Amino acid sequence: MTARDEIRRLREQIRVADDQYYNRGHSDISDAAYDELFVALRQLEAENADLVTPDSPTQRVGAPLPKGGSFATAAHLAPMGSIESLMSADDVRDFDDRVHRLLDLPADTPIVWICEPKLDGTSANLLYENGELVRGLSRGDGEQGEDLTTNLRTIRNLPLTLHGRGPFPARIEIRGEVIMSRRGFLALQEREETSSEGTFRNARNTVAGTLKLLDPRIVKRRPLDFIAFAIGHVEGASFATHHALRQQLARWGFQVAEPADRVEGIDRVLAFRDDLERRRDDLPYELDGVVAKVDDFELQQRLGRTSRTPRWALAYKFAPRLATTRVVRIDAQVGRTGAVTPVANLEPVELAGVTVRNASLHNWALLAERDVREGDVVEIQRAGDVIPEIVRVFADRRGADSRPATPPTQCPVCGSALHTEGKFVYCNDVDCPAQLVGRVVHLAGRRAFDIEGLGPKQVEQLAQARIVKSLEDVFRLATKRDAVLQLERWGDRSFQNLVEQIDRARTPTLARFLHGIGIRHVGETTAKDLAAHFGSLDRLRSATSEQLMEVDGVGEEVAAAVVEFFASPRNQATLEALTAAGVAPQSTSGVTAGPLAGRVFVFTGGLSTMSRDDAKARVEALGARTAGSIGKKVTDVVAGADAGSKLEKARGLGLRILDETEFAELLASS
Repeated sequence: MTARDEIRRLREQIRVADDQYYNRGHSDISDAAYDELFVALRQLEAENADLVTPDSPTQRVGAPLPKGGSFATAAHLAPMGSIESLMSADDVRDFDDRVHRLLDLPADTPIVWICEPKLDGTSANLLYENGELVRGLSRGDGEQGEDLTTNLRTIRNLPLTLHGRGPFPARIEIRGEVIMSRRGFLALQEREETSSEGTFRNARNTVAGTLKLLDPRIVKRRPLDFIAFAIGHVEGASFATHHALRQQLARWGFQVAEPADRVEGIDRVLAFRDDLERRRDDLPYELDGVVAKVDDFELQQRLGRTSRTPRWALAYKFAPRLATTRVVRIDAQVGRTGAVTPVANLEPVELAGVTVRNASLHNWALLAERDVREGDVVEIQRAGDVIPEIVRVFADRRGADSRPATPPTQCPVCGSALHTEGKFVYCNDVDCPAQLVGRVVHLAGRRAFDIEGLGPKQVEQLAQARIVKSLEDVFRLATKRDAVLQLERWGDRSFQNLVEQIDRARTPTLARFLHGIGIRHVGETTAKDLAAHFGSLDRLRSATSEQLMEVDGVGEEVAAAVVEFFASPRNQATLEALTAAGVAPQSTSGVTAGPLAGRVFVFTGGLSTMSRDDAKARVEALGARTAGSIGKKVTDVVAGADAGSKLEKARGLGLRILDETEFAELLASS
């Protein structure tokens, strides 16, 4: 193949990947595979300068906008470029040397850089006029983007008006990344088992696809966040440094990327990157590297930009978390909602510090679409603590022993006949042991009834011994002492501790009760919203779909699921049995009259004397509400160790700020 042919082939592969990601909301190749294609093209073009063309992916940003798309398009007031991605420490040092040469600085003169996480999401460009959001565009081709204003307005931490008293810039473009937290994505995947919304393969593709939805009500239900990282065009304001810009963005109500650091010299940039890579799984969002920017805006102006990237900013990627292995077989797994999903059983392989033996295949429709077969050689990717997924099938290495997998017709656990709803296959027998274990573990979870000592191993053991055959049996364990003590690893002390935990959990808040009993589509946030609106279980049980949809965030699908749940004779019997076993969810009417009623708390940083969940539970029990981000209704911010950008925003808004000592005193006095 000639250099011309290879360049043409690489460009076409990159264009297809760009179109999928920027315009269609999905991607068939991993980030690492895309980066390999891009580096190969850039090297070939460097060696064959006469073959470089203006439409090459190395010379432009994003992807050409689709013709006849669903969204109108508009021009960015200032071009929205990309950042040069570097793959090694030597590349970073070379970049720093080039910056010194362009600025005519001695090599030993340290440059001040701002280091930030490189968030793995979808870029957006927001236009504010006199402090009001008037338009939100996708990156598009860098010159113009699709108008996603309606969808972007649904993002809860995105300010529709700039915070503070002003004066505000006459016009300013705020650039940032729309992302989904690990916790939010896991909750969405859990909801997917019973949802018609589709399959969520990874957070980044889910964000890209969500922003292209035509129904903003669905977008609003997705846990999206906006993280501001730069500005484009601006009239009526100026900033000396990127550090100063970050501070102002926080005062205006934006969340900025954390952790961040202002460092001198390229060695400190490399150290920041290495430290963040070690800690990446401890952070709430997925990262794929770090971004380093020359801090001084005057120096940025002097350095300028190429047609595609600024000469004052770099992205240093983390090592890809990918591995190649073989699919031994494809098993059927039953979840707590009865969804039967395929899971790939793999030849063990080391990946990101753990031995991986299984990978998610999501649902049977996606399995058929991607044509994953038993015996195939595949590439897997692990993101944080999420179960790995198959991102690539090497069809050219497929052997004669390759076997397609088909959905089962009977439940692999209880043998009941299965039925299909859209892309999903279900076992409807709620007495199925697989569902029972999942439902009890969910009920005992930290954010539901919070029963310590009743984890998956203990529940499975109790279920196999037929000591726990239903949810209500959990609250009758005190009468099964002799049977429990016959099991392995159980003694008088462990049994008594569990009984005390169960007794303490008999009067959960209504929100925890609703979350714990496992209503389809009702996660932690929706449970809190329903509890706050209806106040008591009796009022909620008798609510109509129309009354349910009066609750913010509750649409037709959620309302139908709640009505169906409470109308089911089997569920009614379970609720009555729970009541007979001494379970009594608290009405919210008494709680809202507590000493902290009317106050809304946000927590940032770590607390040394209690977990954040415990702290939230304490203030909610005293009548307060909690929020995940700074907003107009927030009254108090509790700042622990290593508090982030929320603290800066709170100071800018003049909110009440409590350190851990002051917070403890407030709890004691309340």
